[in-house]
Amino acid sequence: MSRIDKFKNPTIINSPAYELFILGLCILALVIFAEEMFFPVSDDILYVLQTVDFVICMVFLIDFALRLFIAENRMKYLLTWGWLDLLSSIPAIEAFRIGRLARVLRILKGIRSIRNLANRMSASRSEFALSLATLVTVTTVLTGSVAVLVFEGGIQGSSIHNGRDAIWWVVVTMTTVGYGDYVPITTGGRTVAMILMTLGVAIFATYTGFVATMLLEPGETQQNEELDQIRLELQELRIQMTELNSILSSKGNDEK
Repeated sequence: MSRIDKFKNPTIINSPAYELFILGLCILALVIFAEEMFFPVSDDILYVLQTVDFVICMVFLIDFALRLFIAENRMKYLLTWGWLDLLSSIPAIEAFRIGRLARVLRILKGIRSIRNLANRMSASRSEFALSLATLVTVTTVLTGSVAVLVFEGGIQGSSIHNGRDAIWWVVVTMTTVGYGDYVPITTGGRTVAMILMTLGVAIFATYTGFVATMLLEPGETQQNEELDQIRLELQELRIQMTELNSILSSKGNDEK
């Protein structure tokens, strides 16, 4: 099987872990949409929401391109779920805001596919861990940025003033780099920082474990294949020895 054929294998895109990841992003996008539509937010928080929304839209666009690429009947895909996948990848632009409502139907699509999730749990646990860690990362960046703006925005002496500062601070805090260029001064802001640092260690430990699994699995697979080959050869050798013993026994009886 060539690399292209292997990539086009629908089990890769439609794996339970991938479906769970896309469903989680759909729900998060719907929450952002509801937040913008029904709750008054400041311009700084709106910037955070739209930035995360744009990233999610780019993931949806890549998802649409991949599904179109692997579809056996591309026209049928475009006429059924394809147009919905494409609409859901439209970012937060005023002229196309109506397209974001398609995400509601996309969630229904995800729920329909997740019904079979229990029957497909044989997939690698590392894939589920990676999907969950990615969802937690996106959600943490969103909630952490909004939370620190609520506590630090407009506070005299605070260095976190807008959405750009908040997103940068959250990413730096989660990765435990801690440049010190932006520092929360309120009790609430520092509490958010402690939560982000704890989550960051857990999330990036998951990423590290996934990379280690990817590096080790090929070697383990090759080793298991070699062991299976040795067992097969030993089994064939036993059969041949049994046949040889039968031949020798029959010759001995004939001579007597």
